[in-house]
Amino acid sequence: MRVFIFSFVLLCSQFSFASDLILAEEIKLKSGTLGEERNLFIKLPKKYHDEDNSYPVLYVLHGQWDMLSTLSTIDLLEDQIPNFIVVGIESRGKELTPENGKTTPFAEFLATEVVSFVNDNYRVAPYTILSGHSNSGRFVLDYWLSNNPGFSKYFAFSPSLDDNYILDMVSKSKIEDLKKKAPLTITIANEGEHMQNPFTELTQKLSNLSKSSFEFQKFPEQSHRTTKHSSMQYALQSTFAGWEPTYEVKTSGLNGLKKHYTDLSEKFGFKASVPIETLQKLTAHYAISENATEELNKYIAFTINQSSEGIDALFEISDYLSSNGYKEAGEKILNVICNQAKNNQRCSG
Repeated sequence: MRVFIFSFVLLCSQFSFASDLILAEEIKLKSGTLGEERNLFIKLPKKYHDEDNSYPVLYVLHGQWDMLSTLSTIDLLEDQIPNFIVVGIESRGKELTPENGKTTPFAEFLATEVVSFVNDNYRVAPYTILSGHSNSGRFVLDYWLSNNPGFSKYFAFSPSLDDNYILDMVSKSKIEDLKKKAPLTITIANEGEHMQNPFTELTQKLSNLSKSSFEFQKFPEQSHRTTKHSSMQYALQSTFAGWEPTYEVKTSGLNGLKKHYTDLSEKFGFKASVPIETLQKLTAHYAISENATEELNKYIAFTINQSSEGIDALFEISDYLSSNGYKEAGEKILNVICNQAKNNQRCSG
């Protein structure tokens, strides 16, 4: 059975892994703090307008440069992480430079205007990540150390550490205070001693924090620029390790699958739904399998009830099987659908 289900995944790849990477919507936000308009780049999850779910938010500094690399990485990790609202924030240069522990205008803009705008206009879950690379990575670290309104997690990729500002701030902080802060992930690429030495010193100073509170990773095969992809992949996969259920969980029955996503919801504080693609594959698996009628009925009922698009997804997998050498399995799915949704136009037609 193990060989079968994986070969079937490949068979279904034409529709279940289809990728439609779309550039984000550009919005101009008028900032009273900065005294100018500033671009935000908003990318909503694919099913955002088809569901009523709330979503975690990933805020990306240097949005005018780093939005595309972030979206492409998220697209590749689709099954391994939750769906995000991604917000790229136009930012650059001196406005990201720390000011001796003071709240900078850009930090105030982020906390009071950007986050408020997103909260007021989108269905956001109470889980947020602030991410930055290079000098925006240093901004992330400074924000993490400050008393500004917090995020749920912080990513700092190849942060600018060569001026020793962050090292000095960490040295002045009590370890008890650092332990109370949100989790932090730091990475570094193959860079000169001006970056490597302070990175090593910083990670040593933070080594008293638990692994769940602080993680760091070196990417010696990457440059300062190319580490954006590797760093985002590492940070997201480590943050959401275990998000995708194992093969054993997927094939243990519907109750085990539901429990997996219920546990994720409780852990992260937002609703984690079973991906519709996973339900399609498992529905097909049980339709083709012998003596699996009871489990097939359960999966189809659950898929129909979980979201408004569930029934269309089931018709899609039924049609696909019927057209690709599994006619009996396709008809089996169709019959179960129509037994459970007799008023559907396709069933009554």
